[in-house]
Amino acid sequence: MNLGFDAPGFWPPAWLPDAFVSPQGIDTLRWASAGYATASTDDPASTVYQPRLTGDVEISQSALDALGIGGKLTVGLSTIGLDDADAALRDLHRYGLADGRGLRIRRVPVVDARASDVGTPLAGKVLGMRLDLSAGTATITRTDPVLAFSGLTRGVDRGAGRTGTLVGVDVLERLAVPLQPTKYAGTGGIEGGDELKDRPKPVLLGRCGNVTPNFLGNIDLGAGSLPTYQVSWRQVFSIDAVRIRGVEQALVSSGTPTVGQARPWEALGMFQLGSTPDGIVTADVRGDADGGYVSSTAGVLRRLINALGPGVGALEIDGSSFAFAEADIPGEIGWYSGGQEITASDAASTIVQASGAVLCGGRSGAIRLFDPIASDATDQFDIKAGWVLDCRPVSLPASLRSLSTSVGVNWRPNWTPMTDVAGSVPAADRERLKNRASGPERINSVTLTQRLAPQRDMLLPGLFWSQADASTRAQAWARWLEAGPRIFEITTDRYLGQIECGHVGRVSYDLWEMGGGVRGVVVGWREQLGAQRLTITIATQGA
Repeated sequence: MNLGFDAPGFWPPAWLPDAFVSPQGIDTLRWASAGYATASTDDPASTVYQPRLTGDVEISQSALDALGIGGKLTVGLSTIGLDDADAALRDLHRYGLADGRGLRIRRVPVVDARASDVGTPLAGKVLGMRLDLSAGTATITRTDPVLAFSGLTRGVDRGAGRTGTLVGVDVLERLAVPLQPTKYAGTGGIEGGDELKDRPKPVLLGRCGNVTPNFLGNIDLGAGSLPTYQVSWRQVFSIDAVRIRGVEQALVSSGTPTVGQARPWEALGMFQLGSTPDGIVTADVRGDADGGYVSSTAGVLRRLINALGPGVGALEIDGSSFAFAEADIPGEIGWYSGGQEITASDAASTIVQASGAVLCGGRSGAIRLFDPIASDATDQFDIKAGWVLDCRPVSLPASLRSLSTSVGVNWRPNWTPMTDVAGSVPAADRERLKNRASGPERINSVTLTQRLAPQRDMLLPGLFWSQADASTRAQAWARWLEAGPRIFEITTDRYLGQIECGHVGRVSYDLWEMGGGVRGVVVGWREQLGAQRLTITIATQGA
């Protein structure tokens, strides 16, 4: 492998000129658990895989600790043993040539393990596995052999006894890049002055209240030289209110604003004041509208990972999981960054934690969004009692034990809590502008309050704009808690390479009151590829 760079489908942490990312010097390393050559009809065709993998390969994922608090998670690929008798891993380790490369693991059917030498096309019933370590691709395909995992390589190390190891992670690793690559040039006008130079331009997704815009100076946008402020790096849907020290300015859609007025320039993500302000300037905005206005949890997350730093393409977003989350977690939300340096990963974490949702990477290399308390879904698996090789209960995570007797969800976050509010601002508005959020909207469970000695409150930050949407989410969590959730680990040899976190299904077993079957959401899984064993962790939706 040459010292090359990833193809655009797997962007490295830094962006380089096209001349430096030519794929001509990039090799694809193909390794297997036994010598393997593809058939002429395979993809790739008539290609040798070196027998370098030692031991079994296990891939796993868990959102158990995120229950109740939400968050993002990553596939944990166990250490893959590699044979290094020929010192082939030397440069991969020394220079980090494999770091950040595309990684694919496939399970290959073979006729006879003893006949699996180099040059033998393989097909049949006994399972083997193969691994691709390459520059990666933005195109996600499913071929025979079955794709077990697609992600990125964290690194290759060399160990004692002429051995090596490889560790991989899922595509969420791509979110660990700056959220906003577009920065102010500091050359004046809409590029800001020296104080803004090299700072990220603001990002506003969905509906946000009382954000602090960036002051660009006095600029002529077509209505005279006026104090100009920016709330988004590109066009927004609407600027609904502009305030000076909490006092709303009258909005005008044309002409030159005067004292007490402001003019929105939605196409530029800016507004102008009719006079020099005597204090802090804030605004209510319905944000990014380039490609259409989005304001749901699923819509905002999709826009964030697609249009900003990571630049994740449509084929790398699991459309079905996002579509289900769109309906399952309703409500208008908003998120704002006025120019802070923040990674896409941290921004996404804040958004999912607000409602208790989870963002994860799927087996195929596509990013998935799911709700751990989803109930209104079609079963995606049904594991019969006779298919269960092992089943055991698991303790609830610390975040849920003991169960909360009430659930609160904040709403309409105030992005600029204020202390200097003008005396003319009505008392109710003054109070709202001082607090960090409205709410919380709280649902108290009479059933759990009567049953449980500890009286605990579960509080979600909430990015919802309306009180009704916050109430809907609080009710959903309260119903899930009242049903008495249980956690089980189930091991089977069915559904290999298929079940993902967020899938909803049913499991039957003769113990643990599971004889009639229990329904739940998958919040974790672990698969041993060579042993053909799948262990799933499900959170039940009642008895």
